[in-house]
Amino acid sequence: MKRTIVFLLSLFTLALNPSHAQKTDSVRTNTQTPPTTVKRTRSLPLVTTKIRLLTRSYGDSIVLRWIAEDYVSYNYLATLGVNVLRVTRDSTMFPLYTDTLAYALKPKTLEQFKAKYAPDDSLAYVAMSVLYNEEKENAHKSKGNMGNTMDVSSDQDINYGFSMLTAEWRKDLAEDLAVRLVDRKVKPGRIYDYIVQPTVWENGGRLIFEPGVVEKMVNKPYEPELHSVRMVDSLGAPHTVQIGWWDSKHSSFEVERRQTTTLTGEHIDGPWKRITRKPYVSMVEQKEGEDYCLVVDSVPELGNWEYHIMGYDAFGDLNSLGERNVFVPDVEPPLPPMLKTIVIERPDDNDPMAKVYAHVIWNKPYIEEDLAGYRIYYQPMQKDNEAWRLMTPDLLAPTDTICKLDMTGRRTGMIYIAAYDHTGNESRSFIQQVTLTDFKAPTAPENLRAVVREINLERDTAVINSKWAYIDLYWQPLPEDDDIDYFDVAFANDTTHNFLIRNKSGIRQSTFTDSVALNANQRYVYYKVRAVDYSTNIGEWSHWIQVERPHITPPTQPHLGKSSHSDEEGMYMEWIVGADADMKRHVLYRRLGDTGKWEILAKYNADSVKTQDNTIIVRDNPPYSQTQRYYYFMKSVNASPFVSRSLAVSWKHKGPRVLNVPIELSGTYDNGTHLTWFINPNKLPAGDWYFTIYRKGPNDKDFKYYMSAAKEDRAYKEHTLKSNETAEYYIELQFEDGRHSQSSNTVSVTAS
Repeated sequence: MKRTIVFLLSLFTLALNPSHAQKTDSVRTNTQTPPTTVKRTRSLPLVTTKIRLLTRSYGDSIVLRWIAEDYVSYNYLATLGVNVLRVTRDSTMFPLYTDTLAYALKPKTLEQFKAKYAPDDSLAYVAMSVLYNEEKENAHKSKGNMGNTMDVSSDQDINYGFSMLTAEWRKDLAEDLAVRLVDRKVKPGRIYDYIVQPTVWENGGRLIFEPGVVEKMVNKPYEPELHSVRMVDSLGAPHTVQIGWWDSKHSSFEVERRQTTTLTGEHIDGPWKRITRKPYVSMVEQKEGEDYCLVVDSVPELGNWEYHIMGYDAFGDLNSLGERNVFVPDVEPPLPPMLKTIVIERPDDNDPMAKVYAHVIWNKPYIEEDLAGYRIYYQPMQKDNEAWRLMTPDLLAPTDTICKLDMTGRRTGMIYIAAYDHTGNESRSFIQQVTLTDFKAPTAPENLRAVVREINLERDTAVINSKWAYIDLYWQPLPEDDDIDYFDVAFANDTTHNFLIRNKSGIRQSTFTDSVALNANQRYVYYKVRAVDYSTNIGEWSHWIQVERPHITPPTQPHLGKSSHSDEEGMYMEWIVGADADMKRHVLYRRLGDTGKWEILAKYNADSVKTQDNTIIVRDNPPYSQTQRYYYFMKSVNASPFVSRSLAVSWKHKGPRVLNVPIELSGTYDNGTHLTWFINPNKLPAGDWYFTIYRKGPNDKDFKYYMSAAKEDRAYKEHTLKSNETAEYYIELQFEDGRHSQSSNTVSVTAS
């Protein structure tokens, strides 16, 4: 609480700064003087506290507002009083004479406060607490320890902070607390100085005051400073509006509102109504930037509302800070319907799965005026992340209490009913299970296929030693079978044998990996698959597929026969591959650099290659590379899980070092050499490159590299030529890998 009050007091002190008063305000130190004399001397070197003074002119009067820096300083001034002096100046700005506006000005006594203000005037009693809250202080003193002393200090800070805030809100309380004075004996257009100083200067050396001084105050009508703040709004609970704004110039605020339109758009010129019963003070402390304020308001009706924010300044004036229009929609949903029961109907006695209906019955005791109707949603069970499905595309009438749903082909799931109003607000009933007994078995899966998993001879030694290989099976269930619980996979060594279930438990995904022995005598293995739904209905088996059983003989290793390379045509390769009877395919790989990623360049069917004398001719002309080599190898795959790969071969495919990129260069002299050049945008090469400029100066025998320019540059200017000297220039593209373009045309420039 102490930190909050100190923060509030700091806000007030921030408000009492020269930026809020006339631009002529200034503060300087004065030594003690008689009440009718002002003597200027050097500032006291041991000032321990200050009186901060502001003034504001209104044409017919000038208001003074001052504040002590802390409770101790204020209590000293309240006990011994302050002197308020006015110095009148003439047109030459020299002082004419000094008047004492107040001598030993003190706050009202406790009896005077009680006589002036009613007992229910809470702000007045808050202001009084800084001076006359003795009971609590004495209670602390009676205990007599350091903790109680700190409690007394905390209470003093709290009382002082709130009392100074009430002085902003109420001008009468500011005057009765002796921190405000109105000077009405002033003339329009005259210039005045004001001084507020302690009546008694010395206090045993404990407090040395720097008085408050405002100089060259011109008495003219007050023109409020226009000040707008950044505002935001948001909607909370129904009929609730939150208005927020940022402001560090005011410590307390008033907020008022009025309705401008109804929810249907009808215009209303409603009266302004203040929603802050007492001035609002933000309790949010901001370490950086402006302070954030937030007011929560509950409006009586829906529609458009206009909010007006006003802030109190140090003089008690209420300044307009801005207005905010807020549309308050209907966000309150209707009361939810009550789902009573669900009755299942199967009209076909011969085929209970032919047609299935669910009669959903509900009631709603109270029908709102803006109730638009109902929708029914269904979610199948036993599937992860299954979305709710809308079962009634058309909105059901508000008076409906029963709906017949077609649930043919659906399984047991959950149902709820949602009620909607005309604004779109939704409320939901409790969820209820709809039990649909399923008598239909799923259809046999389709597209069953098998892939023998390859084994790397250099890496998978453990698999090779175990004499086992792996076959990955894949299939697709029919889309209409959305209630499948699991799959079974069966295998046999011959189609005339009995198929045996291969999986030990149900397969949840549409894939399965089988392990087979490499040393078995059978050449083929056969597989088929079936589905089982959540109602334990077992589907038919799919068609079986024949898979050639893997064996332990790897394919013949491919090797490179003839090869050649040229920068124009690239790489020419003749790969010689094996003629194994069970050879399946050959795959050509390529990569750039020693550590690049191998990519598949081409695949070849083994039967097609056999018709070409088991020779694969490859012509590859990849992108040029000046720094890295291209690597190639061939892989052969047969019915075994093992693969054989050739040795890798490599070439450097640098391409031409000089590229044909036309550049048009122009040169002129105009108070310096100006070079400009043009490249057709369609001819711009890819890669990292830049421009190089070559120059042959007046004393050069040959062209020399002069400078480089970025790839986006198209002009260059220099001032090296002297009068009547001539230089020649041309330009090229230079690539990071060492290649360059042909030279541009040569231009000659003579300094004039």
